[in-house]
Amino acid sequence: NNFSHEFKSPIVSIRGFAKMLKYNDLSKEEYNEYLDIIISESERLSQLATNVLNLSKVENQTFLSSPKEYNLTEQIRLAIAMMAQKWSSKKVSFDFDCDEISFYGNEELMNQVWINLIDNAIKFSPADDDINMSLKCQSNTILFTIHDNGPGMGEEVQKHIFDKFYQGNSSHTSQGNGLGLTIAYKIVKLHSGSIQVSSSQTSGTTFEIELPNKDRISGK
Repeated sequence: NNFSHEFKSPIVSIRGFAKMLKYNDLSKEEYNEYLDIIISESERLSQLATNVLNLSKVENQTFLSSPKEYNLTEQIRLAIAMMAQKWSSKKVSFDFDCDEISFYGNEELMNQVWINLIDNAIKFSPADDDINMSLKCQSNTILFTIHDNGPGMGEEVQKHIFDKFYQGNSSHTSQGNGLGLTIAYKIVKLHSGSIQVSSSQTSGTTFEIELPNKDRISGK
């Protein structure tokens, strides 16, 4: 039902406002407002379709495909740069405390993890604020954290935040379509890693990822 609703909602909105554009008595302001809504909803629909396709790639995978060694630190830097339009428009800054780390995994899939987490942090960060990120090597583990100072979420939402299409009474689930964090969770698990969230409504939200720091990943 949630899946159906997520697709139908923007379609209904686009159709409704497109019909209203046919009215001859619209002011220029109304016309532009309706156009902006249509554009926004079409972008939301496009993102949903992309997320569904990305999820389908990993949902039933039981082993890691096409792994290779690559520069994990540089990948995250590039992911930040790819999201520049979003964070610059909110005047959000990044503080990235990192070690230079090579990682053995699926580069394309892991890039989606960083994009989804960075996008999530930007979405809920207040304007003119900082997002803190860290990437460190600890013995046999690579530890990544990302923290935003947004509104946070309650314990019940945290329990289900990685569930597909989860709808909770929190601003962290009222925006987006409930797939980005699900995709990140499944990709990290595919790499024999773990992802956790800690959050409060007074101190913001932190996502923490642990990945194995070894030459090969079994993909069990």
